[in-house]
Amino acid sequence: MLKIAANGRLSAPTHASSTSFDALCGNMANGDSPPDYKPGGSAGLPVTKAENADGRKQLLNGMHRVHRIMTEEELAQGKQPRWTELEIHGRVKNVSPGLWQMTSLTALFLNGNALTRIPNEISHLVNLTMLDLSFNKLRSLPAELGDMISLCHLYLNSNLLRVLPYELGKLFRLQTLGLQGNPLSPELSKIYNEPNGQQKVLQFLLDHLASESHFLFI
Repeated sequence: MLKIAANGRLSAPTHASSTSFDALCGNMANGDSPPDYKPGGSAGLPVTKAENADGRKQLLNGMHRVHRIMTEEELAQGKQPRWTELEIHGRVKNVSPGLWQMTSLTALFLNGNALTRIPNEISHLVNLTMLDLSFNKLRSLPAELGDMISLCHLYLNSNLLRVLPYELGKLFRLQTLGLQGNPLSPELSKIYNEPNGQQKVLQFLLDHLASESHFLFI
């Protein structure tokens, strides 16, 4: 897994390429890149190795996430990184369009940043099963999120969301929908806080999507 942490460093054994941070991260919230970020080296894939004490992530089952780093030889051969997990942190305000081309990703953690919007192109990440957008400044979400039918876990906690796109009701595999800490509309908030509220919210959205579609074809 490639991790871009708050200090701007990649959680790689030694080095990370200049393109890895600069290409994926847009402006920092303070307007500047971290002063201790030193580009150069190799970028993400082989070497399966547990993350060191600085960046390790312990999972609920006691295991740790791992990452692989692409060798310079592989880069020279023109191979593209095929990361399956990516974390970007550090009050990032926007991310490069190149992120939405990383279709091998199955887990994307953009929590704890300063994002105000998510582009429609996020739907290109067709293999995502986990998406964490918590603790940002999102006021709306693209309808295209509803096309990401592989999603099982979607965390939207602590944003500025009042409503959700009806298209989220199409996420039939979704097991987790985190909405705590948002100024949800009274109707959504009431449903979400009921027993089995997550599933009821998804059904509510799906019902409204169906009604809207029916109206369009009358």
